[in-house]
Amino acid sequence: MSIRTLTALTIVFALTLAACGDDSGESTTSSSEPTSTTSAPTTTRAPTTTDAPTTTTAAGGQAVDVYFSVDGDDCAAVEAFERTGPDGADALELAFGELLAGPTGEEESAGAGSFFSAETADAVRAVNLSDGVLTVEFSDIRFLNNASTSCGSVALLSSLSSTAFQFPEVERVRFTIWESCSLFWNWLQTECSEVTRDGTVPTPVDVDALASGSGCTPGPGDLPDGRWFGYVTDPSADELAFDLACWFSGAGAIEATLEDGEESPPPNDYYIRNTSTETRTIPVASDLSVQWLPPDDIVTLTDIDYTDWVEIRPERDWLPGVWLEVEDGEVVTIEEQYQP
Repeated sequence: MSIRTLTALTIVFALTLAACGDDSGESTTSSSEPTSTTSAPTTTRAPTTTDAPTTTTAAGGQAVDVYFSVDGDDCAAVEAFERTGPDGADALELAFGELLAGPTGEEESAGAGSFFSAETADAVRAVNLSDGVLTVEFSDIRFLNNASTSCGSVALLSSLSSTAFQFPEVERVRFTIWESCSLFWNWLQTECSEVTRDGTVPTPVDVDALASGSGCTPGPGDLPDGRWFGYVTDPSADELAFDLACWFSGAGAIEATLEDGEESPPPNDYYIRNTSTETRTIPVASDLSVQWLPPDDIVTLTDIDYTDWVEIRPERDWLPGVWLEVEDGEVVTIEEQYQP
């Protein structure tokens, strides 16, 4: 594939949009208002393909389209080429697996170009569709030369997005490397984003929204009902002080460590962010349940009476973070968190 002029610099930003994040709604923040929209990427089709946006059944299996770049001045121009696979295969997995394998010799002779080849044939780690949001996870493909240039980024995103949006059930797409949206988009020299059919606008990632439990940004005032991670100070028979923190694991831990400039992925697949020492005083329920990590077995949660737990705390060498469950404004459970 020839590398075209840099005149399409703005297209790469038009192909990025709202930050990826966890859809569980663990915390709520405002996002940037869109400032512009763009039309869909320029797409042409090879004579051998059909115009149906969904998979079809052909002799020998089901058919899907893969979209490769074509020569010309438009960096976003792609063309559809038909591939077939087993009838029982997942259509989305089939399409992206075939796309990452790159064009065949016959397709190259027909004008197809791509950054993908046999080197990336096994680079698709996972393809998941949930509530119209398609997440495509790659292994590290950042070795692809020129894919992060302005025109290269446009061509890469157009190929990936067009392949995704042939399926009408896909409304938005998230591309990640090793579960990290930031790794993928920072490679393309922009912010973690999603891609939609009708144009995109780059917005910052709300990493705090990826925190486990009920999140870590409930706002000022009393702690709402939910499950919260943090540190207990000054517990008494009737109340305790609680320093709320952010506990990240999995993809959230990767994003948070990248944002904070720490080792990423983090050791042991978790990361704690605690930028404020402000505490909240919370009443404790009369039937409060406590699970702790005894000094002689710090990996096994064991039931303990709350009064005994409070009395033993000053003698302990290590005070782990805890998960509080709050109901009707009272702490009803305390569970200590093991940290390897």
